[in-house]
Amino acid sequence: MKKCIAALCAILLVFILASCGSIDDASFSGSKTGDENHYDISFDILNTTFTHDLIMTQGESIRVHIAKKSGNITVKIQKGQDIPVYEGNGDVATDFSVTIPEGGTYTVSVTGKKAKGHVTFQRQ
Repeated sequence: MKKCIAALCAILLVFILASCGSIDDASFSGSKTGDENHYDISFDILNTTFTHDLIMTQGESIRVHIAKKSGNITVKIQKGQDIPVYEGNGDVATDFSVTIPEGGTYTVSVTGKKAKGHVTFQRQ
């Protein structure tokens, strides 16, 4: 009987610890701000996607800064369902500008997987 109770307690303890999760499972820890001219996201944990819309005119550009400290980061600039005007991971180019080919609403997005860093999009 004591062995049965001990086994039951051990199983219960495993379930309790498993339900607590870990910091790696958290989706976001950080800050983000945005308005009609910029989007800025800084994060210690990013395991999700955040987006922000910028209304752009043809010929304007978006200045992008990516500072990846760890994990995987993907950034994208896209108008509706069109082919993205930029999509990359920031491993090579971390400061650059993207010229907007056609006016409209562009969605900037940041996706992370176990990521830590800082990304900004600034209308120019």
